[in-house]
Amino acid sequence: MPDHSNLGPIRQIAAHELVLDQIRRSMDAGQFRPGDRLPPERDLAEMLDVSRTTVRAAVAVLEREGRISVRRGRGGGFLVLEPTYDPAEARRELKRNKVEVRDAFDFRVVVESGAARLAAERRKAADLPKLADLVTRMDDAIKDGRSDDGSTAHVTEFQILDSAFHLGIAAASGNEQLVDAVTRGRSRMWLPVGAIFGHIEDNANDHHAEILAAIRNKDGDQAAEAMTAHINETRHTIESWLRR
Repeated sequence: MPDHSNLGPIRQIAAHELVLDQIRRSMDAGQFRPGDRLPPERDLAEMLDVSRTTVRAAVAVLEREGRISVRRGRGGGFLVLEPTYDPAEARRELKRNKVEVRDAFDFRVVVESGAARLAAERRKAADLPKLADLVTRMDDAIKDGRSDDGSTAHVTEFQILDSAFHLGIAAASGNEQLVDAVTRGRSRMWLPVGAIFGHIEDNANDHHAEILAAIRNKDGDQAAEAMTAHINETRHTIESWLRR
């Protein structure tokens, strides 16, 4: 008798959840930064080919999550907010989702090491200055953080640049499916993990320079190895915090 164990109920995905996913990804990738305004409701509906009611439902979720503020009337709109930082709640959230966090890191190691390998093999000369600029700007964010006044703005800036770097590597691989997979993997990781970073470690950018050097030298094995080490170092940092 055929094995049907892989078949199960299909969950209908509401249209506003798909809109929500696209907007979240744009925020996580740094397309919309704190202080920016999202396009108006009418424009978002046209861009995403959905109804304004669907956009309104997605925006309501983002507002509840504290990711945007909604201002009505003339001069209003959807303002992207600075993420709030509550280390105690972040740690509780991570402990509640240990398996999800583990799976997110596993996924990133598999996908992003492959993307780095392909980027080293396929990258174009024009890809290198963009990646190098992101590494330099991440160094600047770390330096700014050392003289921080308690604000987490530099952490947000670093995370935006970090996402742009990883997505830039995926783009350099020339594989759109990898770009999508890296985007999804980082989004799933940062939802439960990102809030725990109240400061930037001094060595947060070290592996980025190693990965870039391997890509520049077209060394696929070294690029994949450096990317794996980088992601696992973040994993070990999270695990050590959870043991405190």
